[in-house]
Amino acid sequence: MSGFFTSSDKIKVGQTSVAVPAENGLDYKPGGRIDLFIPPTSKFIDLSQTKLQFSVSLTGVGTSASANLMRVQLDAATGAHSLIRSVRVFSGRKTALLEEIEGYDVLTALRFDYETNENLRNKRALTCGSTSYDPACRGTDGTNKTLQGNCVSNPYFEKFGSQAAPNPVETLYDDEPLDEVKCELSLNTGLFRNEAVFPALLTDGLFIEILLQDKNRVFRSLDSTNINRSCRLNPVFHSLNGSDNGSRLASGSMAAAATPTTFFFTRDNNQTSVQTCPFVVGERINMATHTLATGAITKEMLGTDPVEILRIEQITGGAGTPLGTTKTKITTTAATVAAAAGAGINSNASDKSWFYSVPFGEGTDIVTTAADYTVSDVEMIVAQIQVPDGYEQSMIGMMKEGGTINYDYRSFTNYRYSQLKGDNYANIRLPLIESRATSILCIPTDATNYKIGEVLAASGTYQYNVPETTVEQSQAIRSCRPAITGIVDQLQSYQLIYDGKLNPSRRVDTSKISARNSISQQWLIEAEKSLAMADIEPLSFLQFQENFFIGRALALGKNAVYDARGKDFNLQVDYSSGGQEKDKLWQNFVAHIRRLEIKNGGVQVMV
Repeated sequence: MSGFFTSSDKIKVGQTSVAVPAENGLDYKPGGRIDLFIPPTSKFIDLSQTKLQFSVSLTGVGTSASANLMRVQLDAATGAHSLIRSVRVFSGRKTALLEEIEGYDVLTALRFDYETNENLRNKRALTCGSTSYDPACRGTDGTNKTLQGNCVSNPYFEKFGSQAAPNPVETLYDDEPLDEVKCELSLNTGLFRNEAVFPALLTDGLFIEILLQDKNRVFRSLDSTNINRSCRLNPVFHSLNGSDNGSRLASGSMAAAATPTTFFFTRDNNQTSVQTCPFVVGERINMATHTLATGAITKEMLGTDPVEILRIEQITGGAGTPLGTTKTKITTTAATVAAAAGAGINSNASDKSWFYSVPFGEGTDIVTTAADYTVSDVEMIVAQIQVPDGYEQSMIGMMKEGGTINYDYRSFTNYRYSQLKGDNYANIRLPLIESRATSILCIPTDATNYKIGEVLAASGTYQYNVPETTVEQSQAIRSCRPAITGIVDQLQSYQLIYDGKLNPSRRVDTSKISARNSISQQWLIEAEKSLAMADIEPLSFLQFQENFFIGRALALGKNAVYDARGKDFNLQVDYSSGGQEKDKLWQNFVAHIRRLEIKNGGVQVMV
């Protein structure tokens, strides 16, 4: 008998929502597992409108005045999706595994980086814990627009500087300057993106297992406090006394003050008030200087020991300052400045000096911390479809007579492969078993085991751009997403071999991308086709360096598929130029169509 989902079955339906709480706890920590059961009493479900809701709290970024406080958040693009390592969906009694997405955060980062525009980014910021661009935190010194520089309307941060005008001041030490964030996620899996109504009453419901990610992969700092991201976005040193008369160093020379405790910011990067200051009281900071003539950036100009911020205030006026002009002043613990270092700290036109945060665990400055996150109040908001009376019984009757329901949905299988940075050539074998494959997306992620502080500071991570001149070295940007995004890392070319053929017929050149100064036409063509056939709409390639991947469409056309079984797939990658920086974990996602076959005796998944 034919399936029941046919074009002739046009009926009026309604929709209601019901909340299903997690089964195995109230609060969840990194590495924990969340179990959710959608009962068969939900009967018919619109999974594309079913949402995962929870609250997330970031804690432990400083628990005493001697530890480092700083503003942290989740990944700016993926938000709370970055907390999810894997998702598994079973039939209600766990008799059949319907779908398994390993490397869920990696796949979601790829989708959100390429299927994106301003409207989508703003929408995601409203629901999924990502962040949006705020013009109040804009850069004014030639920096790129960033989603991770918002310190004014960021949902993770408490606002400060609430004292009355004209000179707001912040002196309050807060052990936890972070807010709890409520998130609502549309799960990035084939089943939960499928718009066809799911017959939960015939599968004994659905059982969902969500495994949470380790804490050292989810924390992010503000780009405007990070010296290894785009340091031109950081607060710029003005003087020690706020004076605009003559040479600011002559009236407040760093070299002349052995232990300065007050510093003023210029108005660069919109540093005009306490509210737009990216630092918080209790944060440990240092200074770096950029010598324009040579392009050299010298860190730790205040000495190896950072200073702690005790007070942040807004000052109006000052010697030689136009009437009404405001500056941001910070008061710190005493800085120990060597004469040679002090002489290099500048506020003139030829050189610039920036302030930057020194996170816990970064470099030699390691401070014990209890940095952690908690996921709580987890529930699934299930979109139930209400069908007319008699429809359910008619369908059950059809099943008892030997009928079969075929439910098709898109999904991904992840085939992982480890590659050492010393391997200049690699032949990555992919034992595909998918009978209706559509595309393959290969993402070489950085396999380095970074500390939380190293991720926060982007210390030692992959640098995905190379300034054209040494003078522009201040625009060099290192990744703050090392485990969830792909790196090109000196890849010269690649080629796939399957079904006894080379695909494409010529090797795809990626040397321009590896040089980090251009893009190759053939890679772009292959990438665009592969995304489209993986049901990822290729709206933007702005992130091709920050999140590199290799793509190959296995079929072209709306309903086209490719039988990959027994075809002996191999991805050959060439790093012959050498000089690779990182070990890699290749996350190879094969997009395909699955079929859930429902009979009176049970369910079966055909891949």
